[in-house]
Amino acid sequence: MIENSQINTSNGSAGSVDNIVLALDGESIILKNPSISAEYDLPEEDQSGQSSSTHSSEKGIKPKKLNINGLIEYSTPDRLSRLIELSYQTEKGGAKKLYRVANATANVINLREAVFSGKISVSPHSTLLAWQIGFTLSERKSVPEKREARAQQRAVENGDESVGAIIEEVPAEHEEKDGLSWFEENILAKANDVMG
Repeated sequence: MIENSQINTSNGSAGSVDNIVLALDGESIILKNPSISAEYDLPEEDQSGQSSSTHSSEKGIKPKKLNINGLIEYSTPDRLSRLIELSYQTEKGGAKKLYRVANATANVINLREAVFSGKISVSPHSTLLAWQIGFTLSERKSVPEKREARAQQRAVENGDESVGAIIEEVPAEHEEKDGLSWFEENILAKANDVMG
């Protein structure tokens, strides 16, 4: 478990506190005054048209994101250099490096693996001798994504290739059916089939 660590000043009294609230692949990301928030989207599309209906269609569960902000003092530039280095890491194929995330908030929302995503901001703090840091970790290999992949794999193994496919009616066929009366569709069409 990640705990807060404390740095002592030269006279032995308690000094500033470095909060270790985040680790990536077991490596601590040390920030002062850290702020970590989580966000994720559950997008839907309104299906009501002009009516008062509350129907909507789901558009899948999108990846969770962890937004991290904090300070790195000018006296510890190696921490900033290392953070920037981690953000640039890639896998063998050139894809962004996937990190195992250790953080209380990430744990609660079940975010286990993530990549650096979007902007990474580094700016001098207005009153302190420190850089203000901000970055986002975006989930990869989410639980819903793994579930969906397993379901599709099982469907392929069972020979059901239509899973996930959208079946659309062919407009010409639909229009032709609309033009036939009940008598034509059920009596004449059957008689026509019998006679060849």
